[in-house]
Amino acid sequence: MSAAGRPLRAAVGGVVHESSTLMTDYLGTAELSAFSCHRGTGLLTEFTGTATVTGGYLTACAEAGAEVRPAFHARAEPGPAVGPATYRALRDHLAEGIAAAGDCDVVLLDLHGAGVVAPGRSLDVDVLRTVRALLPRAVVAVTMDLHANVPAELPELADIVTGFHEYPHTDAADRSRLAGDLALATARGDLRPTVRLRRLPMLLPPSPTVAGSPARELRDLVRAIEQRPGVLACTVFHGFPYADTEQAATSVVTVTDHDPRLAGECCDEVADWLHGHRERFRITLLEPEEAVRTALEGGPGTVVVGDGSDNPGCGGAGDSTHLLRALLDRPEPSCFATLWDPPAVEAATTAGVGATLRLRLGGRHGWASGPPVEAEGTVRALTDGTIVQSAMRRGKRADFGPCARITVGACDVIVAARRRQVLDPEILLLHGCLPERYRIVGVKSVNHFRAGFAGAAARMLVADAPGPTARGIEHIPRSGPTRLLWPMSTTAAAG
Repeated sequence: MSAAGRPLRAAVGGVVHESSTLMTDYLGTAELSAFSCHRGTGLLTEFTGTATVTGGYLTACAEAGAEVRPAFHARAEPGPAVGPATYRALRDHLAEGIAAAGDCDVVLLDLHGAGVVAPGRSLDVDVLRTVRALLPRAVVAVTMDLHANVPAELPELADIVTGFHEYPHTDAADRSRLAGDLALATARGDLRPTVRLRRLPMLLPPSPTVAGSPARELRDLVRAIEQRPGVLACTVFHGFPYADTEQAATSVVTVTDHDPRLAGECCDEVADWLHGHRERFRITLLEPEEAVRTALEGGPGTVVVGDGSDNPGCGGAGDSTHLLRALLDRPEPSCFATLWDPPAVEAATTAGVGATLRLRLGGRHGWASGPPVEAEGTVRALTDGTIVQSAMRRGKRADFGPCARITVGACDVIVAARRRQVLDPEILLLHGCLPERYRIVGVKSVNHFRAGFAGAAARMLVADAPGPTARGIEHIPRSGPTRLLWPMSTTAAAG
């Protein structure tokens, strides 16, 4: 309850985009059509009960008896920087939703933290400033992705900040629920949060929090810090290395109950650990042909191979052919999901199920995609590409657009009209592809697939090829501020 004896009022919304400025030359800018937008009761219908940031916020409000005032939520698959006109439209929609929510006590925002308005402005800072101007007295809570490039202005704009601990991001709803709980407690007068930020001159390569990894140790450290008296939240943000902007960096954010010294000490402790262990985060790269050979030389069972250099979840084009070629070179049964190629989907749809046709698959974005595959394939299935995710973002719908399953040699290739990361087997199952029937399943993902395919895979590997969203981030050509950060620069200071 509020001090006035009424239920607390919480506005819920957000604008979520992970922007790869390194892909803008290949894909243009992200336009409004790329975003899935929800407002009012539609927002509640879309997110209630889902394992998402917004779903976690709604759970926190329900458990606290707070009155939810759904504002506006927009999210697009990671991609190139957002076009200025598109951003203005999204900002205006959010502002209208916040204004319509009225005089709220709390604002619960879903932000990625690595959003960029082309060419280099922080989308997230602009959203926070907009919200602050509309509701200057409200408690503002933000939940951000593990790969947020946390802007220096954040402590001045947000009262509560949490981020994911897990990669794959299976804890999104848990972390936003914590943010919601803390924001509501602050609005009740039970807490006086202090936010401290420490930015480091480094960017971590994609580093899953799997057993035995330095990322798991780092996760365990911040979890332990959160258990200390007076600490409300502690998050290490790995940073997003495919945004070559001033905001890009690894950072630590700690929230305490009115204890700035403690918050600063916690940030420094994590920063010192990162600086001392950073060389352990370097990745040993596995070329696609080597990844396929390694998969076949192992024991029995299905091996799932992530296409680590062309992950749409990092902004990749989603039509790179390097791993697909390596699979086609082998006679063992394999599946590849999904290749972003609207013209191929259209050709397959026109031909119909059962038809055999010549195709030009993928390779439509130059260096970012590799050469196209010229092949003869048979259309096995056509679908609308709509699934419900079963692991990360469990319960949330995902739309790959019209899709086709095309058999090329021993490989079933699922071609999609929309560029989207594969998080779990659902898009395969939609097309009649059972993972256990294949020796190798290749997926357009770098790490998130680990959660969704854990029950179907005997082993999991990641294949690497050159490209602007490759895991070997130090080898990617770049001319902006991130060239001065570790591991691009080996002389980067401790910070």
